[in-house]
Amino acid sequence: MLSRRIVLSGLALVAVATMIAGGRGELLSQAPAAARAETGDAAVTALVAEVRALRTDLAEAARNQLRAQMLMGRVGMQEQRLAYLDKQRSDVITQLAVQAQMTSGIRGQVQNADAGGCNGVPAEQRRDCESMATMLKRQLADQDAREQQLRTAENELTNALSAEQARWSDFNARLDELERAIR
Repeated sequence: MLSRRIVLSGLALVAVATMIAGGRGELLSQAPAAARAETGDAAVTALVAEVRALRTDLAEAARNQLRAQMLMGRVGMQEQRLAYLDKQRSDVITQLAVQAQMTSGIRGQVQNADAGGCNGVPAEQRRDCESMATMLKRQLADQDAREQQLRTAENELTNALSAEQARWSDFNARLDELERAIR
């Protein structure tokens, strides 16, 4: 009987040990599954955060590309505007040089007439000479007025050109800033 008890006790111990080992095995197998589930959730969360960051980066890159295209368009238009104003100013300077030359010639004729150019002329031709001198003085006044208009136009174009160059420099500075932001 004693041996039977020992055998039964041993069997009971084995059964208890098996149950403990089985239960422990079940506990061990559940722990990695829970850890894996938590690790899986963390991985999904990390991937979602990474996708959101990529979307943000792509949106920023698209905005920067759009800004760059707009600035490049503005710079191109500004360069055309500068070329147009510079051409106009160059044309005015050329006209001013021609005008100054014409004014100088007329001024010489008026000075000649005022210095007594009509004194040695017979009386019949003197009226024509004086009429010519009066006409030359009017022409000189007109030439002076035209020359002044051209000088004013030159100054206005020079100022406009300076302002447009400042805008061009501003656009270039923005492009430089955008380039630094992209890097």
